[in-house]
Amino acid sequence: MTREPAPRPLLLDWLAQGTSLLRSELDKADESWVTGPSTLPGWTTAHLLTHLARNADALSNLVTWAATGVETPMYPHGVSGRLRDIEEGAQRKPQVVVKDVHDSATRLQQSLDALPDIAWGRTVRTAQGRLVPASLIPWLRIREVWIHLIDLGTGVTFTALPDDLAAALLPDVVTTLAGRDDCPALVVRPRSGGLPLTTRLTDAAATTAEVEGTTADLLGWLTGRASGAGLACAPVGLPELPAWL
Repeated sequence: MTREPAPRPLLLDWLAQGTSLLRSELDKADESWVTGPSTLPGWTTAHLLTHLARNADALSNLVTWAATGVETPMYPHGVSGRLRDIEEGAQRKPQVVVKDVHDSATRLQQSLDALPDIAWGRTVRTAQGRLVPASLIPWLRIREVWIHLIDLGTGVTFTALPDDLAAALLPDVVTTLAGRDDCPALVVRPRSGGLPLTTRLTDAAATTAEVEGTTADLLGWLTGRASGAGLACAPVGLPELPAWL
């Protein structure tokens, strides 16, 4: 079972920082920005913001599951219902979309604040079918908030992440990529130090790409949010990566 990558107080602090930054970016929003394109192909900013709102509500469902012990799926109507909700939600008035993000984030935070200690260890199921402890719920939201902040295209980059959060996110991203059948063999070396991270190794050194760079640059490339222009790679150039999520 997947465990949380940091103690709960630190996770909640990372979540609070990310949500605060998201709120500040939304305070700058105007109608043309909300209805305009995001950096995600095929999605307007309204689609992305609606996705963030529905993700908060979905994770609130998991908090309810942990609190009550009664199975409460993240998305009661499955993947098709989730996609339908995003598409329909993106057609709302921009101010309604923005308010939805604020309100759903508040609901999630209130539900986390009210979760009793005994419930944090209960097992819940993600939308992908993974069984995880409820203590992982803040981490699931942290990833959504911080990475989609970058997708909003307002100038937020991975350099905005707290250093300790970036250091925790990097192995999480590499591990996820390593689970893809089409992921190339990589050795990822953050310049900030620490052990190198690997996807899979081959018998032939020439087919294993050793990639070095700042944690922010590595995260940008590995998650498909940046070209990797600031990275060093040997013995050949940067390989193509599958989608991270």
